[in-house]
Amino acid sequence: NYRHAYHAGNFADVVKHVVLTRLLDYLKQKDKAFRVIDTHAGIGRYDLSSVEAQKTGEWLGGIGRLVDAHLDAKVTALLAPYLEAVRALNPEG
Repeated sequence: NYRHAYHAGNFADVVKHVVLTRLLDYLKQKDKAFRVIDTHAGIGRYDLSSVEAQKTGEWLGGIGRLVDAHLDAKVTALLAPYLEAVRALNPEG
């Protein structure tokens, strides 16, 4: 009985979404249309201040560590598409 609300934003979630955003950026370089179907997507957006997310606090070891981290320039470049998407969806932080 898995409920992603308890695990949203954790380390594994961040890895999946970093890879996904990098792949999407690569596909957008082509001149042809493409379609993406995420067979393991949940509800799409999760509130990390929810009771479920706060109960486990897993997001603190995932996205919570990255948002304000001071990273090497190469790492920052690799994570940029993902972090830009996260910030665009969370303008208040």
